[in-house]
Amino acid sequence: MRFSEKLQNLEKQKAEGSQKILSVYLNTDRSRPDQQGGEWKIKLKNGLNKFEEYIEEMGDHDELKGYRELKDKVYNKIIGRERELKRSVVLFATPDESIWIMEDLQVPIETSFHWEDKPELDQLKELQSNYPYSGIIVIHKEDATVLETEMGVLVDEYHYSFDPDIDDWREHQGPMAASISAAETNKKDEFQERFEENQKRWLKELSSKITKKAKKNKWKETYLMGEKGYLNEFERHLPIKETKKTGKNPSRMEPSKIIDQVIAG
Repeated sequence: MRFSEKLQNLEKQKAEGSQKILSVYLNTDRSRPDQQGGEWKIKLKNGLNKFEEYIEEMGDHDELKGYRELKDKVYNKIIGRERELKRSVVLFATPDESIWIMEDLQVPIETSFHWEDKPELDQLKELQSNYPYSGIIVIHKEDATVLETEMGVLVDEYHYSFDPDIDDWREHQGPMAASISAAETNKKDEFQERFEENQKRWLKELSSKITKKAKKNKWKETYLMGEKGYLNEFERHLPIKETKKTGKNPSRMEPSKIIDQVIAG
């Protein structure tokens, strides 16, 4: 489910009775100077404890019981995934777990905690505006990769490789399988011989395929990366005019690092 759909669902949520909704925005970016000692763990613990103290003072025993159970689940879940965390965590949850949404993000956020009748969504809406559903196109001589992202999260991944046997591009969804890569390597010599004379036509056909995907999946932004010569030729045939060219060649980087480069600008 896309973030936009999750956001729409969250906007409809409202707690009833003593149950409320916990909203957590937690910056876990270890590259920041103020996070070198794992300060985010202290902020997480303190932020959760403050609500417990407040509810206890208010004297609502049902609310306190539900919150204490939820607090422990949230704390243990986030701490248990410490090694997997990226730059930030967004979480929305209720004591009965009728709402439980937790997402790791590769974009920075400001740490804040909320315990209210409705989820606190202002920062999430701002993130969606700053990092909308986008496509990152990475062009190489033998193949191309398309990464679809939203708020710095990899949503889907596609690979295109040219097959001389059918004189057309093949699309592979998901991470490139080793068997596919090996098969394409075996055809490399034949591809090299025919590439120069067919370069413009092949890149034009590739741009047409990717443009259809961009329209179907409603990309809000489009980024171009890759080997300069082929990238420039590909861009000539791309009807998507409002593109952002990073000027970087990610070679064979894993998707998360490519997304990091785009976010960093």
